[in-house]
Amino acid sequence: MNMKLTDEYKARGFIAQKQKGYYVTRIRTRAGNMTSKQIVRVAQLADKYGQGYVHFTTRQAVEIPGVQETDYEAIMQEIREADLLPAVCGPRVRTIVACPGLAYCKFGLLDTVSLAENLDELFVGLELPAKTKIAISGCPNSCAKPQENDIGLQGSATVEVQDGCIGCNACVKTCRVKAITVAQNRPLIDKHECINCGRCAAICPAKAVTVKHVGYNLYIGGKIGRQPRLGTKIITAIPQTHVVLHVEAVINVYKQLANKGERIANMLERIDLEYLQTEINKEVTRLKNAIE
Repeated sequence: MNMKLTDEYKARGFIAQKQKGYYVTRIRTRAGNMTSKQIVRVAQLADKYGQGYVHFTTRQAVEIPGVQETDYEAIMQEIREADLLPAVCGPRVRTIVACPGLAYCKFGLLDTVSLAENLDELFVGLELPAKTKIAISGCPNSCAKPQENDIGLQGSATVEVQDGCIGCNACVKTCRVKAITVAQNRPLIDKHECINCGRCAAICPAKAVTVKHVGYNLYIGGKIGRQPRLGTKIITAIPQTHVVLHVEAVINVYKQLANKGERIANMLERIDLEYLQTEINKEVTRLKNAIE
């Protein structure tokens, strides 16, 4: 098989198995969601082209194993007709992983689903020096593991103390990192211990603790694999309206500075973090000016 055709397959989530002539067909989701009708269609495709079962990946995609290479065009056509999204492989932006966020999680601080959908439309499949994974979590619980991705977004809430504390200690009891004490009917928050989850504000019956600002912390350079590395937090509390712009800035700077095959984590071993942050901030400013 020629390299051009192999790359086309990867770009559309058609991945060679160890069994010669057979492929896994990978279908991506947006924020891990599918309609019930889409799930039925995936099952039908697995029966028609695969071996009657599917595999759910760690990146919120669905794989149909056992598809013959000769069925490539046919299954891709049916995927499009079913309003499903082919996944991508190779040196590109991969499926955007996201937790439910505000949709139904009681801890969710932000609308992760609409952000994931937006990032999917803008960046998934974009050619880059190496594979690039993006994950979004709507709170510091980090269920989508943003610190383990090339670009990670983690929801956070900055709180402030108001008058009116009734000394119920609800905030103390709910704080899992023990960052809050109450003295003389006033909550005291240790900013060094606080993880900005916002639960104290959500549970306070007297509204003596309120949310001042909600936004995303931005991590870069995380990855798992043979040489795992946790991402580095480079920006805190980005408003949801500015997140896409910051992600685009990171991608643009990565594209400019990385060597072929070099992920962000490996680039960070070669390029000074402070310099990289400066370049990202400059790119954010450039993009803002272009919009205005």
